[in-house]
Amino acid sequence: MRTSESGGTRSVVNTRALALVLVGSSLACGRPAARLEQARDLALSGHHQTALLEARAVLLTIREERGEEADRVRREALKLSGDLCAVYLDDPRCAANQYRELVKRYPTAPEAFEARERLGDLDLRIGDVRGALEAWRDQVATAPDRPGADAAQLKIARALLEQGQFHDARAAAAEVQSRWPDSPLAAAAALLSASAYHLSGRHADAIAAYAAVERKYHGTKQGAEALFEKGNCLAEMGNDEDAVKAYTDALPRHDSPDAVQFALERAERRLQRGAAVNPHNMAAVWDRGLARAGRASTH
Repeated sequence: MRTSESGGTRSVVNTRALALVLVGSSLACGRPAARLEQARDLALSGHHQTALLEARAVLLTIREERGEEADRVRREALKLSGDLCAVYLDDPRCAANQYRELVKRYPTAPEAFEARERLGDLDLRIGDVRGALEAWRDQVATAPDRPGADAAQLKIARALLEQGQFHDARAAAAEVQSRWPDSPLAAAAALLSASAYHLSGRHADAIAAYAAVERKYHGTKQGAEALFEKGNCLAEMGNDEDAVKAYTDALPRHDSPDAVQFALERAERRLQRGAAVNPHNMAAVWDRGLARAGRASTH
């Protein structure tokens, strides 16, 4: 059957998907495992919403039934439902609900570990910061040796920093460095810890922390970022001379050289304006605008 209208095409596709569900359901009546396979086939065929409906029908079929087979089907159906909502249907609330139920019922199952890795980000997308923090902490506590645990810990530190909980953010960042010292995220954690001092107005502590990061990661992009932020901190304290040096050292390896160059030029202009000018050097006087000011005051 063919149609020239896109709406008609969608109608035909949806009708075929529904027919597949009805036929499969009649064949798989009373066989939840077979229906689950059918839901997977629908998902692979791109019928994501229909696949979700079928996976939920499987869960309704087995309800509270216990046993090894029922538990396996329930775990996989919950995981499939969560994956469909998270990846294909852009429904983070639905995905979080499915994953959370999976983790609650089967905390040590392989599917639950995978669900934990997505739960925190999903909670954050729906604005539940507290839920996200709990999910990331659960991920770290349950499987600290599993890949992604260090990333979850760093997400905890970032979320706390954004909430203005600077002391707790530093503690969370320090845990990344102590528990996973060889992690590629250790440098980012060190920078976050220094920025927690910076954002809380503890400039002297921030400068010392940025300097420590630069020493540890000298010659790297992280070291350059530490130098740049150190320069910003110094500039905020009015120490443009040292800020210029920090910016200059950061420039060769920084990811955003234009931003560093802009900050450097501003600091240099402030230094020039603050420098003493010989009144007999008329070029310098005119450049600074002092002679213009003097002429204006005589009128």
